[in-house]
Formats: sequence, structure tokens, C-alpha cells
Amino acid sequence: MARDELILFTPGPVRIPPSVAHALSHPRCNYHRQDAFRDMFKETEVALKQLIGIKRPDDYYATVMTATGTGANEACLLAFEPLGKGLIVNNGFFAARAVDQARQNNIAIETLDLPNDRPIDVKAVEDVLDRDADIKWVFFVSHETRAGLRNPLEQLGKTCKQRGRMVAVDVISSAFAYPIDLEAAQIDLATASSAKAIMAAPGLGIIFTRRGAIPALAKAGRPRGYYLDVVAEYQKQAAEAQTRFAQPVALHAALHAACMHLAEVGIAKHYERVQDQMRTLIEHLATLGSEPLLDGAFRSNIAVNFRLPPGTTYTQFSKRMEELGYFCLYGIPGDQTHFQLSTIGDLSEAHIQGMKSALTDVLKR
Repeated sequence: MARDELILFTPGPVRIPPSVAHALSHPRCNYHRQDAFRDMFKETEVALKQLIGIKRPDDYYATVMTATGTGANEACLLAFEPLGKGLIVNNGFFAARAVDQARQNNIAIETLDLPNDRPIDVKAVEDVLDRDADIKWVFFVSHETRAGLRNPLEQLGKTCKQRGRMVAVDVISSAFAYPIDLEAAQIDLATASSAKAIMAAPGLGIIFTRRGAIPALAKAGRPRGYYLDVVAEYQKQAAEAQTRFAQPVALHAALHAACMHLAEVGIAKHYERVQDQMRTLIEHLATLGSEPLLDGAFRSNIAVNFRLPPGTTYTQFSKRMEELGYFCLYGIPGDQTHFQLSTIGDLSEAHIQGMKSALTDVLKR
């Protein structure tokens, strides 16, 4: 099977629906200053908030930037920098990346390093905030994808806001994959990506921007970054349904189509399908002697790491799976003892059955 026909069982980029592929290659307009783009942009913004579960749409705006999720995270860190020192809660690979981003940008931060095989300890975060009044903002990751670990987003957001801190959260792998409540968590900035469970094409970062947070961010001062200016981008988009700079029309067309697809399927059914398909794979792998690495109480079950048989490396396993037509990602970078499966892409039951057969061929003893 040719490489471009590989079925992706990855947490992003993911396999996209046919309607998204068509929109990507045949966008409804061909320039970002056209009225047709503005109309599409408005529809997408409304749909993104509906699909993520925002009940009071006037309280948030879905700001879109030409960036990956990592770029959107950096924009949030730069937006918070003028407020003063921040706290980054680090319990995994992507939180550690945010720490690196902050340090390379010379942003004043404290870090709270916690175990990467269990959810963030809310009490530990509370203790740091209660000890250090100079901390003005908090950043954390809601879903640590490399480990498949789900953190307590709503509880963490509430505890930070109760202590008067602004909060940004990376929901890149949790948004549109399982229910999250940004409003209950009182999140000021939440980053998502077009490459994940929304099932669009990679290349757009989405920042769910709490409108009530904008005055404080604007008053604190402009960020050092010019292109990655969340406040300026929000102000332009919310006022005019236009981006500050040129953004790829085809990527926006794909994101719009992905929103329409999920709205037609129903977000609840999408969540259910993701979980049902993963449950099927977990049960099948158990018959082959491959168990999930992470405790079931901590898993999201949208990206799960599975142990490989002794003597089999991820490199060997992934090569064989590709020969059979399926692409599986690694779990923890550099660890050859396991692999990861994710079902957040556009996967049919035929794809699941095909994956089960391929896993049996490769892992049977």
C-alpha cells in the first residue's frame, strides 16, 4: 500500500473526512479579504464555540491564527508576560515544551514539576499560589498526549481563578475529543488546533479568548511578539471578521468544513465513537498480551500507549504496521518499548477491523 494511503491512528494530524479534503482543494473563495471569506469566518467562529460546548457564546471568541498548537501556546505566554511572573505546571512532555518556550522568550516563570504518570495535584498548585503572591498567571496542559493523561481542567481553572490569577490552558488534544467546560473552569485563554479532533487540516491555531480577560491583558501592555499578538488578533477578528494578516484560505475552508461535518454528525456521537473504537482496540490488544501502560483511572482513552512484546522495538513494529497500511505513533519520545493508538480521526468500523487484523498479524506470538 502506498504511503499516502496509510490509515492514521494518530492524535494529530489525523485522518480527515472527505468533505474536509474537498474543501481544502476547492475552497469557496480564493482570497482572505473577500466577503465570502468573511461569511465563512463568522460561521466557523460560531460553530467552534458550539462544538466545544460553550453555553454563553458572547463570553468567548474563537480567535484563529496561522500557527500550530505550539504557536498558539506561545502567543498566550507572550500575552500573559506583561502581567508579571507566571506559573507553568509541568507534568508531561507538552507542558515541558511550554516551559522551554517561556524560557527561550525570557518570560519570568516559576515551574511546578509533578509526576508525568498521574494527573496534576490540585493541592500542590494551590500551595504554590498561596505561598507566592507575585505569581499573576498560570498555564497548564489539560491532556498530556504523549502519555494519554487527562488532567483536571475544570478543578484547576477554578482554583486558580479563586486565587485571583489569570489562566491559560492547552486544550489542544482534549478539545473536540471529549467534553470539557471552559466556562466552569473560568479559563481566560484556551488553545486548540485544526490538526486534532476537530478533524481539519493542520496549520491553524485556535485560541478561545474570554472577552472579560481582554481589558486586563490590554492594560498590562502589548506583548513583545508582533505576529503572535492574541489581543490585537482578537480585536481585529471580533470587530471585522477579518484576520490581521493574510491567512491561508484553503486551511480556513477545511476548518469550516470540519465544523459542519461535526455539527452534522453530532458532537456527542463523535465523542461516543472515539471512545467505543478505543475500547474495541484495548480489548483486542488484551487478547494479544498488550496492555495499556497508564492506569485506567488517569487515561483519557483518546490516545493510549500499549506495551510491546519483549524484544520488539517501536521502530520494528511501526515499520511492519506501515507495510500493512496503518500508521501508529510512538508514545513517550525515545522509549522503544511501546506504541500509541488514537481514534480521534475520521475512522470507520472497517478501519478498526483492519487495524485489529494488522495488530494480530504483527503481535501474535
